[in-house]
Amino acid sequence: MRILFNSRKYDGIAGGVERMSISLMNAMVARGHQVEVMSLDPGNATTFYPLDPAVRWTRIDVGDPGRKARPSEMLERLWAMRAVVRRFRPDVGIGFQQGAFVALAAAALGTRTPVIAAERNAPQRFEHLKDGHGREFQFASFRQARFVTVQFDSYRDHYPEHVRGRIVCIPNPVPPAEGAAAPAGRDGSRKTLLCVARLSYQKNQALLINAFASVAARFPDWDLELVGDGEDRDVVASLAASGALGRIRLAGAQTDVGRHYRAAHLFCLPSRWEGFPNALAEAMAFGLPAVGLAGCAGVNSLIEEGRTGLLARDAGAAALAEALSVLMVDPDRRVVMGAAARKAIASYAPEAVFDQWEALFEQAARR
Repeated sequence: MRILFNSRKYDGIAGGVERMSISLMNAMVARGHQVEVMSLDPGNATTFYPLDPAVRWTRIDVGDPGRKARPSEMLERLWAMRAVVRRFRPDVGIGFQQGAFVALAAAALGTRTPVIAAERNAPQRFEHLKDGHGREFQFASFRQARFVTVQFDSYRDHYPEHVRGRIVCIPNPVPPAEGAAAPAGRDGSRKTLLCVARLSYQKNQALLINAFASVAARFPDWDLELVGDGEDRDVVASLAASGALGRIRLAGAQTDVGRHYRAAHLFCLPSRWEGFPNALAEAMAFGLPAVGLAGCAGVNSLIEEGRTGLLARDAGAAALAEALSVLMVDPDRRVVMGAAARKAIASYAPEAVFDQWEALFEQAARR
């Protein structure tokens, strides 16, 4: 089977969308399928995550993918993508995120290529974005999709009726952890509250910094470590430098995140919304109990309140600090919750998830 992927950009990006789509491409190549991917990257672009050399990568290289394209650039990109579709003649195409799906659907018009829209965020995200009219455009565009994939079935009811019949729920794969955390820690040793995420408005690290700063004096043996980089780095760095007695570390983007999970004792993801929170799932796979916001779609689907972690009752720093404190003070409870978290994440084994994707590609190609 010939599978064509489309995504906006890969060059050096250590994000969840890039990691997930590359993992899926590599898995489909390993299963004997022909895979090609298009992106708007420049010709010298490289991926942060390893891409199988058997995957043909067409870099469209028209304009700057980091800004809004001019009409002439949009047209040139469309014709370049259409040339790829005609040359490769895919049995099925898939666009990761809204813009990539719309572009691929337009490029495939008249070719009878079935196109899948891969949603990577919960539809509840529109509640946090100023561009509310984007919701109507996105939902209307899904009429061009053979299928729409989401990561949790609970998202289905947040789409209009005409979309629900096309929705297929496929979670992200979570690889087995290489080692395990020891969430109790040792008496007298320093302990780490870990957050792994892009530094951004969505991931909401400012809330976590404020919450930690409010309890830091009560827990002098705890530090906060933020792994990741992003557009809010300067803001986050400024907040980190001004609070919590210098006990907040910014580690930047890391290729070996596993060592940070193994060294941590508690995980927190304070996101406003998610799709499938990869870092949270990975932390749980290492046996870390986790804290998040009860109102965050995706986070509240992975953390089982009182069993694998705790959910702050609201989106305020006081509520998050309260939830963190409950676990920071109780090593035995961290151990019990961490073990339950590790067991819960086992259901997202990569091969089982890739089986679902392969079956969906085959179903889309048959119709």
